[in-house]
Amino acid sequence: MHIALVGTGQMGQAIERIAAERGHMVVARFNSSNPLLGASGPDALNGAEVVIDFSLPELALPHIERYCAWGQPAVIGTTGWYDNLDEVRKQVDQAKASILYAPNFSFGVAILVQALRSIMPLLERLPEYDVYVHEIHHIRKVDSPSGTALQLASIIKDGLSRKSRIETETQHGRIDSEALHVTSTRVGNVIGHHTVGLDSPFDEVALVHDAKNRQGFAFGAVKAAEWLPGHTGLFSLEDILADWLQ
Repeated sequence: MHIALVGTGQMGQAIERIAAERGHMVVARFNSSNPLLGASGPDALNGAEVVIDFSLPELALPHIERYCAWGQPAVIGTTGWYDNLDEVRKQVDQAKASILYAPNFSFGVAILVQALRSIMPLLERLPEYDVYVHEIHHIRKVDSPSGTALQLASIIKDGLSRKSRIETETQHGRIDSEALHVTSTRVGNVIGHHTVGLDSPFDEVALVHDAKNRQGFAFGAVKAAEWLPGHTGLFSLEDILADWLQ
């Protein structure tokens, strides 16, 4: 498979290594020195069957607009644009485009998401358990909370009638019981740590995902790129898991 890589930093380099190990070829590379938005048309992709895009949040929407206009299947690893998700969904549907996005391309996180969805009906019947989300990332991460933390929080808020909003700020007083507290730490070189905690007067349960390295994210992005061609619509890793379970 021929891949165009948008973003050639640490993640882009890891993706290129994994892609080569799996027999794929990177045929075009875009970065700040060779921006995608400077490309005159799809020919700049050198016949790539799919794009893998790990660029910057402010570039995500204009890049997606390009992929839709060009009919170019694209895997989007950039976060920080999900407030515009409904708008993007309409754009993808109108263009009959192929876009797959994820706040985290670790299949371990995708499994965590599936597990969290499955226990929501149980937690709804167990109001004794309060829930929180905490995430830790390295000091170079540009968004906070992480897209993954917000994804986990949205699942909890939508699944529990006792949680009406997500609160991401530090609490200097008593927190509203209807607020789901989502907290973040930025320190050192932590690749990614996410915890969903369930606390009751009797015990505590923690669902935890620890990323060991960037290779897991790169592997997930390449697996997503292998799956995407031939599928039309706006997809996430959960759609791949659902397809595999059929």
